[in-house]
Amino acid sequence: MTNVIGETRKAGLNILGLSEVRWNDAGDFTSEGVRVIYTGGEESQNGVAILLDEKVEKCVDEVEKYGDRLTMVTVRAHPVNIVIMQVYMPTTAHEEDEVDSLRTRKVFLLQVFLLLSTR
Repeated sequence: MTNVIGETRKAGLNILGLSEVRWNDAGDFTSEGVRVIYTGGEESQNGVAILLDEKVEKCVDEVEKYGDRLTMVTVRAHPVNIVIMQVYMPTTAHEEDEVDSLRTRKVFLLQVFLLLSTR
């Protein structure tokens, strides 16, 4: 994690999304001043993570985790909030139903966010 955080800072990034995070379960922790929000699965290979620096972390409104392949973070911003979605899509080695299911879930979540943000 130290190397990833170092490279993120060197590149001047406030937000970084990671795929194929090989951690079990799901969690949220701070390392070297960077908030790490992650999901993982039993097989420890399909997980995703979102890294947020101190500035962005202070503006987090909501964190939603959907299985081991999709995490969504809503950040308060002006004039509109920002949604960060990190997705690890199944590869061609997976069943088409699994790919379609994740694609449908992703589109649905974006539509719900758009509907709520217009109120």
